[in-house]
Amino acid sequence: MPPPQGQLPRRETDCVLIVEDDPATSARIHRELSKVGYRVVAVPTAWQAEQQVRSEAPAVALLDLSLPDSNDLSLFHKIRALAPQAKLVIMTAMDDLDVVISATQAGAFDFITKSPDVMQRVQVTVRNAFDSLEQAEQVAELASSLRQRDRFSRIIGQSRAMDEVKAAIDKLAPSRVNVLITGPSGTGKEVVARSIHEVGPRASQPFVAVNCAGIPDTLLESELFGYERGAFTGAVQRKLGKFEAAHSGTLFLDEIGEMSLSLQAKLLRVLQDGRFERLGGNHEVQADARIVCATNRDLLGMVKQGSFREDLYYRIAVFSVQLPPLSTRADDIPLLTDHFVRAAAREENKVIVGVSPEVMRLFQQYTWPGNVRQLQNVVSRATVVCTTQEISLRDLPESFVQEWQAARPAEVMSEATPRAMRAVRAGVAEGQVPLPVGLYSSSVDERLDAALELAFPDDAVLPLARDLEAAGIRLGLKRLDNNMLLTAKRMGISRATLYRRMPLPD
Repeated sequence: MPPPQGQLPRRETDCVLIVEDDPATSARIHRELSKVGYRVVAVPTAWQAEQQVRSEAPAVALLDLSLPDSNDLSLFHKIRALAPQAKLVIMTAMDDLDVVISATQAGAFDFITKSPDVMQRVQVTVRNAFDSLEQAEQVAELASSLRQRDRFSRIIGQSRAMDEVKAAIDKLAPSRVNVLITGPSGTGKEVVARSIHEVGPRASQPFVAVNCAGIPDTLLESELFGYERGAFTGAVQRKLGKFEAAHSGTLFLDEIGEMSLSLQAKLLRVLQDGRFERLGGNHEVQADARIVCATNRDLLGMVKQGSFREDLYYRIAVFSVQLPPLSTRADDIPLLTDHFVRAAAREENKVIVGVSPEVMRLFQQYTWPGNVRQLQNVVSRATVVCTTQEISLRDLPESFVQEWQAARPAEVMSEATPRAMRAVRAGVAEGQVPLPVGLYSSSVDERLDAALELAFPDDAVLPLARDLEAAGIRLGLKRLDNNMLLTAKRMGISRATLYRRMPLPD
C-alpha cells in the first residue's frame, strides 16, 4: 500500500532518528514509520545518538529524555548544535511542564507524551516535521533565487559585455579594495557603483555619491571633509563631510578626473590612513569608507600629462571596471527600452506597453553617443507626447530622428517597412504623423526620393512627369499662400512658365 501523501521524506537520504532505550517502544516506532516509507535509524543511548548524528545528520529526531546515560536536555542541545536544520521531537513518559517549556524555548519542533495513542501522534508529528522542512527549503530556495535575481536589478542587460561587468562585480564586491569605474558618459557608472555597494558586506551602510565635476573646487574640499564652526564666513555650525557620512559604507566619487591637483593630494592622504581634518579644525577625524571612483577621462594619459597624480591613480584603481558604450550592446537595447518605457509610463500615469517595431529598429541601429542616459531621455520625452499604448516614430524628438538620418542617408528607405509607408501615406497630409526619417535630409534630391519611395512602394503605379510637376506647383502655391511671383521664383521658373504649367482644376 502506498504511503499517504506528504508522509514520504523529501529525499531518500533523509532519515528519522529514534533515540529510545525501551526496545519494544523503539521497535514499534521503527516498524510503523518504515512501513509508510521512512528510512529509520534507532539507537538506545545518548552516546550512540551523538555518534550517529556526527556520521549522518537526521532530518527528524525523536528523543526520549530518560536514557541510561542522559536524563535531561543535554542530548537535545548536542544534536541541535550538530544538526541545526533537524526537527527535534521530545518524547517522555509523563507530562512535565518545565521540560516542555525548556525544550520549546530551545527550539523543539514538538512534544509527545508516551500515551496509548503514541503511534498516531508520532506519525502525524513526523509527517508535519517533513512538511515543515520542505516548506523551509522552498522558502530558502525562493529567497536565494530572489537575491540572485535582484542583486543586479539595477544593471539592465544580458549582453556578453554586461555579463563581464556583473562577473567583475561578483569578484570585487566582498572585498574592501578601492574601485575605478571607467567608460563614456552616460554608460551607467553610478548604477554599477551602487550595485558594488549593494551586493557587498557594506550594503546596510550608507552609499554617498559626490559629483566632483558639479562642485567648484573651492567648495569640494569642504563637501568632502566638512568644516568646523567659524572656518569661513557663513560657517555658523559644524558640518560633517561626505567621508564621515559614508563611514562604514561606500563613498562614490564621480568624475574624479575633474579634481584639482591640490585636492588630489589631500584625498591621497585620506585614502592612505583614513584620517583627515575638517576645514578650520585642529584634530584628526577617522573615517572608514570604501572608495569607488568613476571617470570618462583617460586617467593614465592625464598622469603622463601631469594633470593627475600617479600615486593617487594607483590608489583608486586597485580594481578597474570598464563599461562599454551602448553602441556595442545592441542586444541590450530592447531590455533597456522596455525598462525605461515602463518607468516613464508609471511616472506619467499612462498605459504604454512598448515601442513600435520601427522605433525599435531605429533604436538598435542608432549609435547613441549619449549612451544609456540618452536612450532614457529619448524614451521619457516620447512617453510624454505619446497618445497611444505604443510609442511610434511620430513620438520621437525630431532632432533625434534627423541625427539618425544624417548618419545613415544611404540606408533610409531600405529601413522603411510597408507598415510605416501606409501610416505616412494615410496620415502625413493631415499632420497625424511626422515625415519619415528619410524626409528630414537636407538634400532636396534625397527628400524627393524618400517621398516617392513611400508614395509608390511598388511598380503597380508610377507617377507621370506632368503629375510630378503639377504636384510641385500645388505644394509651392499652398506653402506660399498662392503668391504666384514668389512661387515661380522659389521653383526656378518664370511667372509665365508657372501660368502655363499650372495644373487644371478638377
